[in-house]
Amino acid sequence: MALNGLAADCSSGCARLDEAMAAPAAFDVTCDLLVVGYGAAGSAAAMEAAERGLDVLLVDRFAGGGASWLSGGIVYAGGGTKHQKAAGRTDTVEAMAEYLSREVGDAVSPETLRRYCADSAGMIDWLEAHGAQFDSAEAPHETSYPSRDYYLYFSGNEMVPANRDAVPPAPRGHRAKGKWLSGRAMMEGVMARVRGTKGIRIRTESSLRRLIVDEAGRVVGAELMCLPRKGIAVALHRRLERWARIIALQVAGASRLLTALVAMIESAYATPVRVGATRGVVLATGGFIKNRAMVARHAPEFMKGFPLGSTGCDGSGIRVGLAMGGRLDKANSISAWRFINPPHGFAKGIVVGPDGRRLTNEEQYGARLGDAMMRRAGGRAWVILDAEGVAEAKREIAEGKIWGFQSFPARSLIMTAKRAPTIEALAAKLGMVPGNLVAAVAANNAACKGEAADPVGKSEEMRGAIARGPFHALDISVTNGMFPLPVLTLGGLAVDEATGAVLREAGGTIPGLYAVGRAARGLPSNFYVSGLSLGDCIWSGRRTAAAIAGAAIRSEVSAAE
Repeated sequence: MALNGLAADCSSGCARLDEAMAAPAAFDVTCDLLVVGYGAAGSAAAMEAAERGLDVLLVDRFAGGGASWLSGGIVYAGGGTKHQKAAGRTDTVEAMAEYLSREVGDAVSPETLRRYCADSAGMIDWLEAHGAQFDSAEAPHETSYPSRDYYLYFSGNEMVPANRDAVPPAPRGHRAKGKWLSGRAMMEGVMARVRGTKGIRIRTESSLRRLIVDEAGRVVGAELMCLPRKGIAVALHRRLERWARIIALQVAGASRLLTALVAMIESAYATPVRVGATRGVVLATGGFIKNRAMVARHAPEFMKGFPLGSTGCDGSGIRVGLAMGGRLDKANSISAWRFINPPHGFAKGIVVGPDGRRLTNEEQYGARLGDAMMRRAGGRAWVILDAEGVAEAKREIAEGKIWGFQSFPARSLIMTAKRAPTIEALAAKLGMVPGNLVAAVAANNAACKGEAADPVGKSEEMRGAIARGPFHALDISVTNGMFPLPVLTLGGLAVDEATGAVLREAGGTIPGLYAVGRAARGLPSNFYVSGLSLGDCIWSGRRTAAAIAGAAIRSEVSAAE
């Protein structure tokens, strides 16, 4: 199996990949199921498989946690979770599925979407039984991420009038309990449970080099490049990667340097280990946002964004799947997060593009705003506020009710805003056609007074008049270095939605090869709402493991007969 030209889809720090190899006469290590990637998806797959009786080897290029460790720890679930009920909220599987169909589109089939919705309340229970903690304290208003005291909130666009008027809304964003961004706390709890699960062996500091196939072309294992279990090489590798992972949230360039050093250690000290897996290999390796060559190939307009992901989000699993003849779906689907709420006052302004026209409903989840800005406005946009709107935002920041990572960019946006006594003068400063911006502001103000419908469908409670100068334009463009635009990949290998088996470009599936989480096309592969990716990781990991274990039982029964 050749890499089909995909060797070019790599950049400094990417894991080395070779073409698939024939099964050796003897393997160094054997297991029933090899799971590659120790993030949320890999952890879920490993625990589900082990609890169903399979012998699992779980491996990771680094120390585990993946992008889920860096995340906000939001899991999108509904249909009547115990935390929704405790908060006094009513929700149904039908309402959840109807709303999500508006976000998911054709990313998965209606049957798969409904199955996720029906399973999601149980998924929260499963997570709590496997190391995570949640709570029913509900955020008092819409926000991109709730403050310290709140754990249940509207994490999508449920309250946007176009959705709220059609589907009964309910808060479905379940934030794991933990300090700061709670993905770390959630994953450390889950990983502790993985380590204590009978039937799971863990091998970290072990990167995927190539898959191993038998004479029939079935994937029966993989060759890994493993660092020694002890010594200075593995200690330094672990320390550098942890620094790279944390620094990546602030300084992408420094993170890339550290990642290159990590790759140098691997090149010097890693040795091959051939793993045999009788039930196949599960790719839980994440997306490819850290692989700049792949992003440039599939979604070049997003190269200016800030790559959001772990060091291992280099597309390694996706690339080996493609080398086996797999199909890549939604490769150009990149989520761009432009969050302007909190502070709440920002979302009451209007967002306009370089032509002075309004871009979209500002109360929507930031991924919708980011998508509109990147795809329709060339990555350039401004929040237009009047003096009272800015004062309201300043009050909210001063009260200390929002996280530091939210207040710092908000302060910088206010400090660097363009100001003018009139809307016409503000348009001139921004190089816009004055008539367009004047018309946008006038239409917004008319909606605030109840004289006309809001042009972009904004709810009454989220509207704010722009009437008293000086008027402000807050630069939220992708080029604003003080306000980086996080971007992450949503596409991945096409999979059978019942089993997670990787689909061939030529038709059918690749025997013995599976993909889950962001290595696969899944629920959020068209549009992202907070918690849907993490929820899909957990759900798809468990679904795939259950399918593999079920097939193993049927095979054993058939052999016994």
